[in-house]
Amino acid sequence: MLLNLHVKNFALIDEADVDFDKGLNILTGETGAGKSIILGSMNLALGAKADKDSIRNGAEFALVEMTFSIENDIQKEILNSMDIYPEDGILVIQRKILPTRSVFKVNGETVNASLVKDIANILIDVYGQHDYQYLLKPQKHIEILDSYADDSFTKLLKDYRDLYKEYLSVKEELNAPEIDEVKREREVSLLKYQINEIESASLKEGEEEEIQDRLKVLENSAKIQSTLGNIKELLFEMNSSASENVDMALRESLQISNVDDRLAGLSEEIGDISNSLSEISREINDCLDDYTLDEESLDIMRERYELINDLERKYGKTIKDINIYYEEKVAELEVLQNMDEKKARLTKEFERLEKLLKDKASNITKARNKNAKEFEKSIIKSLADLNFNQADFKVEIKELPEFGINGLDKVGFTISTNPGETRKPLENVASGGELSRIMLAIKAVAANSEQKATLIFDEIDAGISGVTAWKVAEKLASLSFNHQVVCITHLQQIAAMADRHFEIKKSVSNQRTETSISVLDEEGQIKEIIRMLGDETSSETFRENALELKKRASNYKLQK
Repeated sequence: MLLNLHVKNFALIDEADVDFDKGLNILTGETGAGKSIILGSMNLALGAKADKDSIRNGAEFALVEMTFSIENDIQKEILNSMDIYPEDGILVIQRKILPTRSVFKVNGETVNASLVKDIANILIDVYGQHDYQYLLKPQKHIEILDSYADDSFTKLLKDYRDLYKEYLSVKEELNAPEIDEVKREREVSLLKYQINEIESASLKEGEEEEIQDRLKVLENSAKIQSTLGNIKELLFEMNSSASENVDMALRESLQISNVDDRLAGLSEEIGDISNSLSEISREINDCLDDYTLDEESLDIMRERYELINDLERKYGKTIKDINIYYEEKVAELEVLQNMDEKKARLTKEFERLEKLLKDKASNITKARNKNAKEFEKSIIKSLADLNFNQADFKVEIKELPEFGINGLDKVGFTISTNPGETRKPLENVASGGELSRIMLAIKAVAANSEQKATLIFDEIDAGISGVTAWKVAEKLASLSFNHQVVCITHLQQIAAMADRHFEIKKSVSNQRTETSISVLDEEGQIKEIIRMLGDETSSETFRENALELKKRASNYKLQK
C-alpha cells in the first residue's frame, strides 16, 4: 500500500507531503490546478523518463519519494528474490533529478532505473489518460486474459516458455548457414595441415628461452675457449704465474707463522688463496672440455629456433598462444568432420522439442479457452455494473502459424456496446469514454488475481456523466474494498465516494505560481463537491445536493 508521497522542487510544486490511506483516495481540483503534476511525480519516482525541465525554476534539483507498506507475503518473496528487503515492512523509493542525471534509491541504497521499474510492477498499477490506449493493442489482450488465470495455468505457461527457449536455441543452431562441400573439404584440409604442423613440432612452454640460452653458449664457444686458455696461462702456465708466486709467498709466510699470531693468520689467508687457485684450475679444465665447439649441435639448435619462430609467425606470439590456437583448430576440425552427424542429431532433437511444444501449446489453448469463458462472464457482469447493460464481450482465440512465447494462440477482444450491433475488435469500437470504462471493468476483474495492492487512475471519468458517472463511482468504491485506489477525478459522484479526499490548488505567492495539495475534512469535502457541482456561492440547494451525494455514497459502502 502507498503510504506517502513526498515531492520537492518539481514543476509547480515547491514542497508537498501527502499521506494516503486504505480504501478510495480521491484527488480533485480546478482544471489546471496541477492534478497531472501529482501523477507525473509518481511516474517519475517509478522510473519514467525525466529531464531538467522537471526541476522547479530556481532549484538545483527535484526530489520525489514514495513510501510503501509491504503487507503481502507474495510481494515480500518476490522483492527478496530481487535482493530487496523492506525494513519493518516499509519500502521507500526515491528519485533525485539533477540537471544532468537522476539518482534512484531504494531504502537508502542507490539502484538503477530498471530495478525500480521491476519493483513498481510488483507494487502498483498507474493508469494515466494515455495508458488506457494499451487496450487497443491486440498483443496486450493475451497478457490481460492470462493475468486472470490461476496458478495452475501460470505453471503450465512457464513450463511451455522454458521449453520454447530450448526449442529456439536448437532451431537457431539448426538453421545456421551451411557451407558447401567443396569449401568444407578445403577448410578440413587446411585445418589438418595446421594441426599436423603444430603436433609435429612437439612444442613445450619455456622451450624457446632454453634454446636461446643454449644458442648463446654454442655460438660463443670458440671465444669462451680462447678466453679460458688465456686465463689458464696467466694464472698457471706463464713464468712467474699467479699460482707460482702464491705458492712462494705461502712458503715464505710459513717460516714466520710461529712467531706471532697475526703472522699465523696471514699464512692461513695466503693458503686459502692457493687452494682457491687450485679450484679455479680444475674449473677451467672442466669448462674447456664443456665448451668444445660442436657444429652439429649448433645447427640443430638453430633449426629448432627457426622452426619455433616460423610457427609463432603463423599461429601466435608465444608457444602458449600456439597451443591455444591448436586446441581451437582441433575443435573446429571436429565440428566440420561431424557436421552431418551433428545436423542429424539437431534435427532429431528439434523434432522431439517440436512435438513436446505442440502438446504443451495444445494444453495451454484448452486451458486458455476455458479461462476465456469465465473471463467473458466476469467482464460482462463488470461492464453491466458500469452501465453497459447489454454489452456483448467475447474473447477470440485463433491459432498462430508457428510457436510464440505464449503458445500457438492469438487473442483478441471483441465487443458490442449496443444491442443489435455485431461484435467488433475492441480497437474499432470504443470511444474515449467507453474505453476508460472498459479498462475499469477489466481492471476490476483482473485485480482480484493480481498481487498489486495499489491502483491509480487518472481521469477514469473522461467522457462520462449522469447515471454512468455514479456507476463508475460505485465500481471504484467496490475495487477499494480489497485494494488501495487513488483516483484523480472531475466528477462529484466519484468524489463523494472518497474515504480520503485531497484538494489540489494552484496559487500565486511572492509572484510565483505554486501547486499545493491538502487533505479535506468532512466540511471541506462538502464544499469541494459543491464547487464540482458548479456553484461558487455555496447555496443551500447545492449544499443539499452535495450532502445527498455523500449520503448515497455512504449507504452504498454500508450495503457492500
